[in-house]
Amino acid sequence: MIININLNIYFGWNWPRLSKRTVGELKGKTPSNEPFIMKAKEEIEKASCLCSRSTTENRITALNAFEKFLHERGDETTTADGLTIDHIKAFEKWQLDRGRKLNYVRCNLRNLRAIINRINGKGTELFESIRTANAQTEKRAVDAEIISKLEECQLPKGSRKDLARNVFLFCFYAMGIPLIDAVHLRKSQYRDGQIVYYRHKTHRQVKIKVAPKLKQMIEILSHNDSPYLLPILTAKDNTEVELQYKRFQQNYNRTLARISEDLGMESHLTSYTPRHTWASIAFEKGININVISQALGHANTRTTQNYIRELSEEQLNEANLMVIQRLERKIHPDRKGMAEKPQKVKKNKKETNKSDIVG
Repeated sequence: MIININLNIYFGWNWPRLSKRTVGELKGKTPSNEPFIMKAKEEIEKASCLCSRSTTENRITALNAFEKFLHERGDETTTADGLTIDHIKAFEKWQLDRGRKLNYVRCNLRNLRAIINRINGKGTELFESIRTANAQTEKRAVDAEIISKLEECQLPKGSRKDLARNVFLFCFYAMGIPLIDAVHLRKSQYRDGQIVYYRHKTHRQVKIKVAPKLKQMIEILSHNDSPYLLPILTAKDNTEVELQYKRFQQNYNRTLARISEDLGMESHLTSYTPRHTWASIAFEKGININVISQALGHANTRTTQNYIRELSEEQLNEANLMVIQRLERKIHPDRKGMAEKPQKVKKNKKETNKSDIVG
């Protein structure tokens, strides 16, 4: 049974009359009677051979959430041409009300838009007033002091915490290698004192000179009876390998959260922390952002900029004092020592060898 719900009354929203128009009306196309969910599943399956595995999985996740949303509303028979802007806004609120994080919700919205575009090309128009770009989140990098604490903390040898700590340090010393790339590294990719791999996400080649710290982590983690550099994957079937990786990633992040609590940290370490931290420390050491971008395997420096922590308040205050002093000297050249001389601020123009960060 279809339950018609007036969203203005049900949710207490007061949207303009335009939001009631269906995408079919916007384009003037004859609506199809096939339910949207059925049509969407067909389109995802058709596109799966053209998209990456992660893209397909993201679309399935978004559609599953939307299907549950429609089921709770009694709108399972809604067609693609019958979707309204009200549906989309209500779906967004439905997810947020269930405690979903904003960027998770927006990821689902982007994927839902892509599915609708594949079906009838009207997703862009339907989502015109919907924000789908990721919101800025708290920076994931930590100070070098945390890395030192992590190295020095005593953990039971062979425990989950010990493994998580060692994998974390391996990723950091391997120039912030992503967890997925680290776990899939094979021993054959480590030769002549360097690790060579291709980014899973961008397919860009990255070469890592194995400095003493990284070599130490390899010796701790590497097992003789495995073709992989890290002791995580054991399956031979590709599907089982992916499942193994996902299970490890979940356990890894949970274990890092416990370690963070043990260290008295306000925020939790995650699988992203080594990468963001390496980039931030490299930037603070004066390494050019283009070099950092290459080391991380990024397609452009805009992505790299997101990895670099905001300057500290102290650094900003020092920079502000330098500007004021310079202005005072130009306006009143006869007034010397008017303002307190600031400490020297680190500049990022100086080129530093990226291997210095991992050694």
